[in-house]
Amino acid sequence: MNYLFYPNSVAVIGASPNPTKWGFRILNRLISSSPKAMVYPVNRNADYILGHKAYPNLLAIPGPIDLAVIVVPESSVPPVVQECVDKGVKAAIIITAGFKETGVEGARLESEVLSIARKGGLRLVGPNCNGHFNTAIDLFTTGPRRIRSGPLALISQSGNFGTYILERGIEKGTGFSKYVSSGNEADITIEDYLQYLAKDKETKVICAYIEGIKDGRRFFELARHITKKKPIVVMKVGRTAEAARAVLSHTGSLAGSDAVHDAVFRQCGVIRVDEVDELLDVVLALIRQPLPRGKRVGIVTTGGGFGVVAADACRRHGLEVPALREETIQILNKYLPPRWSHSNPVDMAGSYEGSYGCMGNLLKADYIDAVIAVGSLGVPSDFLDHSTATVGIDTQEYVGMMIEIELRFVDGLIERIDKYQKPLIITSPVGGVGGVKPPALVKLEENGIYSYQTPEEGSKVISYLVRYAEYLGLTK
Repeated sequence: MNYLFYPNSVAVIGASPNPTKWGFRILNRLISSSPKAMVYPVNRNADYILGHKAYPNLLAIPGPIDLAVIVVPESSVPPVVQECVDKGVKAAIIITAGFKETGVEGARLESEVLSIARKGGLRLVGPNCNGHFNTAIDLFTTGPRRIRSGPLALISQSGNFGTYILERGIEKGTGFSKYVSSGNEADITIEDYLQYLAKDKETKVICAYIEGIKDGRRFFELARHITKKKPIVVMKVGRTAEAARAVLSHTGSLAGSDAVHDAVFRQCGVIRVDEVDELLDVVLALIRQPLPRGKRVGIVTTGGGFGVVAADACRRHGLEVPALREETIQILNKYLPPRWSHSNPVDMAGSYEGSYGCMGNLLKADYIDAVIAVGSLGVPSDFLDHSTATVGIDTQEYVGMMIEIELRFVDGLIERIDKYQKPLIITSPVGGVGGVKPPALVKLEENGIYSYQTPEEGSKVISYLVRYAEYLGLTK
């Protein structure tokens, strides 16, 4: 695997000067993003591509090659793989499609390619995939260009859908350590990637898009050990008969019994989700938030409607919303006007200033396991830009002062999250007003604590954290 993620030399077989071809896009990406790796274009009809000397074949390249990226027609893949074996290449990524996913003839061709590789000790990624990256050394073969380094690793059996997950993750503000599009998994399977990522110091959380699992027993045994130390979050598709047929024609995978997958995931601690945003929401919480020790949720809102929605969502997801104890009510009376709800959810009755004390003291309460704060943080830095009224300098100074207060309070919130070891889920309808994220939410993200836009999202995230904590035996 290190030859895949940390190669010293990469050959692109099928490199092209045509910008519409995969061979151009991959070569261009490697050259621009991999300064530490030697990159060699292989094309028998070109002398130079993108300023790099091109070679007619692998054997003509001086020196060893760690990784080969194969982008040639499927009929040419077997002799190219043999060439990789003859050159002593350590690992190869077959981008080319047209194998097992297309039927009997494609399966025969894939089997031939695998046989050549196995005899020569060559490990294969794919075929029918779209590459990988490692942000630790800026090695990219495909994917969005705006990826930043972070603690999340992604394995995807679909290249295009994997790219979509990356894009959504970028929009939500997370960074990635490693990504691999595993394709048909003729040789290296999802189990191999799990085993590698379990020991990867750059990876804190593993997530995967899965269409089918080849070795269920090995997956179970690996996941059972990994999830004790690192969370695994999966989006396993193919729940319906129609989806299962689509999976077979996509990567040639057998989707298998959905009920069996559910049972296996529960037993080995894998968190299964149904949607991309749900996957990312859970992952964002697992990166930094503590795991709750129970199902009891305290809710803080700036308005009654949000509290009702949040309470309904918590109950719907199997969480509890306990009544406030008298000692907590007395403490919150110091922060809130007399008209506040005096109950959980804590409706602060429009008291913006009291939100800080409410969140901190609910985190402190020994009968509360997690806190959802709805609309309690997030003064946008361009708040005045969205106002049609003419405002004076005093109002502008007031907004700046409120932002500064929030930024200072963020430090206190982080301290309390760590001190009491309870998750604080921030949901903010103004999380991206006008495309500008409030400075307080930005500062929280910089410390690994991400916000959500709706109380429904926040409550669902807590329910997943509770289930994972139950699996680990952390709940009361």
